[in-house]
Amino acid sequence: MDTSRIFVRGLPPKFSEDDVRKHFSKFPITDVKYFPARRIGYVGYKTPEDASNAIKYFNKSFIRMSKIFAEPARAIADKELPKSRRQQKYEQCAPRDDAYVPPQQDNNLKRKREDVEKDPKLKEFLDVMQIPSKQKAWANDDTQLGDRSAPAVEAVEEIVIPEGESDDEYQVMSKKPKTVEWKPSPEVEPVFEPERIVLDVNDAQTEVEESEELFDAPAVEAGPVTDADWLRSRTNRVLDLVEDDDDIPPPPHDAGTTEEQLEVEVAQPEPAQAEEAQDEDAAPTEEDKVRQTGRLFLRNLHYEVTEDDIREQFAKFGALEEVHVPMKKADGKGKGFAFVQFEDPDQAVEAYLDNDGTIFQGRLLHIISGKAKRNDALDEFAISKLPLKKQKEVLRKKNATAATFNWNSLYLNTDAVLSTVAERLNISKAELLDPTSSDAAVKQAHAEAHIIQETKGYFTKHGVDLEAFKRSAKGDVAILVKNIPHGVNSDEVRQLFEEHGTIRRFLMPSTGMTAIVEFANAGQAKTAFMSLSYKKMKDSILYLEKAPKDLFKEGAISTTVTAFTAAPDKPGAILSAQDLLEEEPESSNTITLHVKNLNFTTTTQKLAETFKPLAGFRSAVVRTKIDPKRGVLSLGYGFVDFSSSETASAALRAMDGYSLEGHSLKIQASHRGADAAEERRKEDAAKKAAGTKILIKNLPFEATKKDVRALFAPYGSLRSVRVPKKFDSSSRGFAFAEFSTKRDAANAMSQLRGTHLLGRHLVLSFAETEADDPELELEKMQQKVGSQANKVALQRLTSGGRKKFNVAGTDDLDEA
Repeated sequence: MDTSRIFVRGLPPKFSEDDVRKHFSKFPITDVKYFPARRIGYVGYKTPEDASNAIKYFNKSFIRMSKIFAEPARAIADKELPKSRRQQKYEQCAPRDDAYVPPQQDNNLKRKREDVEKDPKLKEFLDVMQIPSKQKAWANDDTQLGDRSAPAVEAVEEIVIPEGESDDEYQVMSKKPKTVEWKPSPEVEPVFEPERIVLDVNDAQTEVEESEELFDAPAVEAGPVTDADWLRSRTNRVLDLVEDDDDIPPPPHDAGTTEEQLEVEVAQPEPAQAEEAQDEDAAPTEEDKVRQTGRLFLRNLHYEVTEDDIREQFAKFGALEEVHVPMKKADGKGKGFAFVQFEDPDQAVEAYLDNDGTIFQGRLLHIISGKAKRNDALDEFAISKLPLKKQKEVLRKKNATAATFNWNSLYLNTDAVLSTVAERLNISKAELLDPTSSDAAVKQAHAEAHIIQETKGYFTKHGVDLEAFKRSAKGDVAILVKNIPHGVNSDEVRQLFEEHGTIRRFLMPSTGMTAIVEFANAGQAKTAFMSLSYKKMKDSILYLEKAPKDLFKEGAISTTVTAFTAAPDKPGAILSAQDLLEEEPESSNTITLHVKNLNFTTTTQKLAETFKPLAGFRSAVVRTKIDPKRGVLSLGYGFVDFSSSETASAALRAMDGYSLEGHSLKIQASHRGADAAEERRKEDAAKKAAGTKILIKNLPFEATKKDVRALFAPYGSLRSVRVPKKFDSSSRGFAFAEFSTKRDAANAMSQLRGTHLLGRHLVLSFAETEADDPELELEKMQQKVGSQANKVALQRLTSGGRKKFNVAGTDDLDEA
């Protein structure tokens, strides 16, 4: 399992998080989580290799008197993660998917009961019929009628004297009527949303009568009253209601109702759960948000994470438009989060589903949808309103980060080159470029080639790998500054870039015109690049380019041409001058060794470095395959080529069983047969190898044969120069220059590469060698044409397909 996080159990009881970090710091740590109550913890490392080595080192080891166990940690999103006992018990008790679950039915009786309980008549009846022992002493019985100002008076039953009863018989009655002190009780009227319910007309009229009876009742003074007064008040209220009953207008009828029905608005509370459910249904999911913007927001990242690390993690899901890691200006470290913008939103959703909750550099990665990037730049319509010159400046500044100058990284301004050379020779540029001379362009090309060689030598001396400029991968901390005007010293350029951050390394040769600036972190380099791109400096404009990755290497190989010495085959052998100048030819017939049991982390570069010290070593390669999720994976074996069988046999005896990255190598001779395509590739490579003839492309049409000869003559002995022409005697844009020896051709190639002639960049390459025997070449061409003709004839014979064959013959024969 490739994980960069480990799980540790069995830690000592009195252990802190700092102790855990200190104990497991043998490898770089990115995260530590410690649970003292359970004596377990998680330790995150930057790479899976570090985590694997930590498990091998710490597993079953002792801390004080406690034996600890280390194992790979699993992500939360891992489907194979074992379930807890509580989860297992819950799943066992939960109903199965195929089990029948009866539909949930509404309790109509309960609903009717609630409706009945809300009836005010029923409520009043229940309050009246309640036993006195359960009533509150301060309760007011008449408040149920709606009159808060009326005092609570105990009802007095009417005395009815039955017929035939004697007047001598009597009942004992209290002298004073019972009175209850009235206290107003505050009531909160609930606010409900009205709901239209259809009721009968009779019920509606009854509701109106009761409401008027409740609100139009006359107020009675608080205090004790006699039976006659109470009876009089009740009689008046009944008479008033009877008289007012005739004056009540009939309720209005709607057009769609009958005489028996009437729509009345009644307040009914709506459940809040329905609103919450609607809000939940309307809220978009996280996947929908990611699909809308195509941007991911990453959290819980390691503070030393770089844009390249995130780009490598998410590039396998699709094309990335932008990766942004916010940095702190103080120390240049990250803030723990980042943004990833995909070109295709569907690919962003796939990356979100596959990476959320996974382990990245020893920490649990948390991903949510990111908001769309704010674009404060001018749109195309606003740019079109500007003048043409301003439009070009705005567009060039806008595309500065994406622009590259791979065609010539060591670009030098022609005017600055001539000014520098004229200053060194203590002459003016007019004297250097003689207008009466016809080879002014050649002089300028020679001056540029000389300055380029000095610049290369200076950079190589200070640890710059010039081969890095051939690679397309760009770094994020170093900037290549070009087109610096003549007369600007290094202090001025350094002060210009120091305003945007701390400079770790600054290189600028004495010739000027080009400089390399390395910042302390990527954030400062990005700020400087955006601010100073195409900035005007004196009478020139600065061109900035992101420097390639691994630009600075300790002990870089020098490009200075050294004297060649050849070891004689026999002691005392006499060698001619031609033998000293000629290099050892590369043999096309190489012997290959098959190397097995390689570590999956071993790369082609590592394998080549291991076998490079051996005599006769040519090349090495590790076979790989492409995995859609994990990228390039090693197959565990490779091949090493040697120049001869003797050197291959010696390497086999010396390296068989050699331990490389913890694996014992198993080496044997490779017996793979070379097919026709491989033989053809070897022949083409041999033809295009370093020879004596150079092909000059992108040659100006104004250049003549004399200009080409004058340009290449100072670097070796020329055998011939040829400039092909069209039917109108004009140049075709390329030429050939053949030297006497391969060393002269290689010297001219290295000196003039990147030079300009009449403003055009010369592209140099070795031309294919001509055949020594023309008759043999003609015979090979005839064989090739004959094989192609045979293939065409065979295809015609086999492409006819099935045809109908009549055994009985044609109809004409039958009729005859």
